[in-house]
Amino acid sequence: MAEPVQQAEHPFKVVIVGAGRVGSALALLLSEAPEFEVTLVDPTEPARRRMEALGLPLAEVDPGNPTQLDRLLAQSQAVVAALPASATPMVAVAARRNGIHYLDLGDDTAGLGAVLSEARSAASCFVPQCGIAPGLVSQLVLDLVSRTSGKAEVDVRIGTLPREPANRLGYGLTWDVDALLREYIQPSTALVEGRRASLPTLSDLGRLRLGGRDYEDFVSGNIPASLCARLEGQVARLTSRTIRYPGHLDYMRFLLDDVKLRGRTDLLRNLFLNALPEIVDDRLLISVSATSRQDGRSVEEQFTREVVPAQIGGSTVSAMRRTAAAHVAAVLDLLRTGVIGKPGLCAQEEIPFSALSANRFLSWFFATSAEEGGLTSPRSAA
Repeated sequence: MAEPVQQAEHPFKVVIVGAGRVGSALALLLSEAPEFEVTLVDPTEPARRRMEALGLPLAEVDPGNPTQLDRLLAQSQAVVAALPASATPMVAVAARRNGIHYLDLGDDTAGLGAVLSEARSAASCFVPQCGIAPGLVSQLVLDLVSRTSGKAEVDVRIGTLPREPANRLGYGLTWDVDALLREYIQPSTALVEGRRASLPTLSDLGRLRLGGRDYEDFVSGNIPASLCARLEGQVARLTSRTIRYPGHLDYMRFLLDDVKLRGRTDLLRNLFLNALPEIVDDRLLISVSATSRQDGRSVEEQFTREVVPAQIGGSTVSAMRRTAAAHVAAVLDLLRTGVIGKPGLCAQEEIPFSALSANRFLSWFFATSAEEGGLTSPRSAA
């Protein structure tokens, strides 16, 4: 689908609040596009040093100071809250106050309710829950379901792993440790028999083989609430599963149940932060399948990707950060060109799949050859 490009004399100004893993990757990505002008906001000293090393502009603004933040946002077209979900509401309030577009990388936690409340009275477009899951996964699932007949059984499998397992867990720090712990401890939101259900997390151990390697997968994480609402009653099952190297689940059950850290998340958090290595050389695995009955036979629609780190702006960006940032950049580009942008809430499920998959920032993810993306293509299998 061709994108309606708006020719403008001035660049599309974006403020990124939070210069962490994904915020800095997004800034590197947008800095390569002349249509965008990027400014980062992060008052911490580590952020200042990182942005100076990367050559990225960092404003001397405290995001918790409304006057300072308003002064910057008043000159911008969009703001991205690249922050933990609990910190996104203050940015949403400022975006609504200044009448500019708002995006975040949050999830279905308490902060989302405050963001949705701001969206209801916003004069600009609010697009929460960008990134991978939530975010990209909604468009992938809806596209696969649209190819099936009848009520499909859908499994969403995602995992970010070190290129090679270097410890017994076969894992390292690739994203927000608090979000990881929520996935490992809280029940998993799903659709079962077409209705919303809560499944025990770390349950239903399975085995799978992707790209010639063996992995395990298990119930963990959540299907976004907006995607559940969209597909409730339309699919037989929709579950979220996490991909890990074999043996990971057994060690996690040991820590949570035998060592009794399930009720001491503070200790488990410190254990992860101090014992697990920070991973840049990672692999992002995504496998989404939708199985239905057609003409008396089982037919599966599948989308599988393996993403590796890449060079962006002269810096190596991990697979997870690269993919999450690319999704946010693509959504910003769709806002800039007017493909989306009506005032109020724009749920991930409302973003046109054809426009997203063809966008310059994300087209590599949907590449059909190894040379373009090192990935496999969607397929139908009887």
